[in-house]
Amino acid sequence: MQINYQRVISTSLLLMLLTSANGGWLEEVRPIKQSDNIELFDIADNKHSLSGLNGNVVLVNFWASWCPPCIEEMPSMTRLVESISSDRLVVLAVNVKEKRARVERIASRLELNFPVLLDHKKVVADAWGVKVYPSSYLIDSVGRMRFKAIGPVEWDSDEVVAQIKQLLAEEAP
Repeated sequence: MQINYQRVISTSLLLMLLTSANGGWLEEVRPIKQSDNIELFDIADNKHSLSGLNGNVVLVNFWASWCPPCIEEMPSMTRLVESISSDRLVVLAVNVKEKRARVERIASRLELNFPVLLDHKKVVADAWGVKVYPSSYLIDSVGRMRFKAIGPVEWDSDEVVAQIKQLLAEEAP
């Protein structure tokens, strides 16, 4: 059987374009324990640790201010936090390799309602294998990675909100 690589590449590019135009998607992954902890300070100098958030559903978003899709998806994350009335949903926006002052300005301008962590040396992003911005991961209440999104997502879309509510409805430890 001969594979038409040009057609495969064309189809893949079309799917990528359609997905980008529609705001990305969450890809379900086989539940795996996320072994690489996040221990970072936020822009207010508060220390955050992923391991201390067991019992919560955590959205970890890796981003940079020079990345237009990153900035475009931030308001939908703010609306997500506002629309889900659960203190068990935690959003952590991990900024990668940028100066605190710049990140503070962007967070203030966007009126973010969740912690913005600083990964100045890209240590955490590298440990998580982040290659594309934005990259996001949904961690369930027992600390297992359940979904990932490479590229922007409309976080307050009906489909994504339903998926997060399903994770919130699962039994916490």
